[in-house]
Amino acid sequence: MIQPSRRYKVRPWTPTPEQQEYLRATRATSEFLHHLPAEIREQYTGQWIAAKDCQVVATAPTRAELSQALGDRDRDPLVLVIRLEKGMTIRWRQPL
Repeated sequence: MIQPSRRYKVRPWTPTPEQQEYLRATRATSEFLHHLPAEIREQYTGQWIAAKDCQVVATAPTRAELSQALGDRDRDPLVLVIRLEKGMTIRWRQPL
């Protein structure tokens, strides 16, 4: 059982106008990554993937190597980064 002091609170989130625009601008790329074909998912299992404008722009085995491969694009809030694991996807977003 989770102790009372260790319980997590779920709070409603009201995105700022800037965050709403960011979410709108990345929605298509997010869907693109969510619906990658099985053969692509298998090819990149265990890899970090960066995508922008519905295209994969870089891949690497570690987040640090992906950051290096992206260079200046690593700070671009429109570049979405995920890690593909067998049976799941771990999403990572650049903080705004």
